[in-house]
Amino acid sequence: MATPFVVELVTPERVLFSGEVEEVSLRTDEGEIAFLAHHEDFIGALDITVCKLTPASGGEDTQPVLAAIHGGFVHVDDSGVKLLAGVAELGSEIDVARARAALTAAESQVPGEPAASHGDELAADGEGAIARSPAMLALLEPEAPAQVARRARVRLEAAGETLGN
Repeated sequence: MATPFVVELVTPERVLFSGEVEEVSLRTDEGEIAFLAHHEDFIGALDITVCKLTPASGGEDTQPVLAAIHGGFVHVDDSGVKLLAGVAELGSEIDVARARAALTAAESQVPGEPAASHGDELAADGEGAIARSPAMLALLEPEAPAQVARRARVRLEAAGETLGN
């Protein structure tokens, strides 16, 4: 049994999750990451991601909690993990039909281009070139069809839906 630790998933509107878990896994702008108890201090930008919260084994419900997070920040310290999201939804609360419709509409606007094809693009600024991570592109181009499709795919995955791609 892993050592439990406290996690809070918070949006400006409400606290979506607060409790003890054994593991948190998600994607930051630096890639996939998992947090266990006693993880070193960490601060990072959240990508458009499915967050998987694995509850502590001693509790009644040991099913993982899935949430769709559409950017924000993660902060890890001795007190636990705090996920601060601009927009997030628990998988159990997602309107699957609406997410599927958003995905279909977005994909029709990006013919032949996979929704997550941006990767690390470069942009010129006053000091030279900077890498644009998928998390940065989601912030800079929130209404771009590729970003709308990424959010819809994450919502469907968090809701437990299988994508037929």
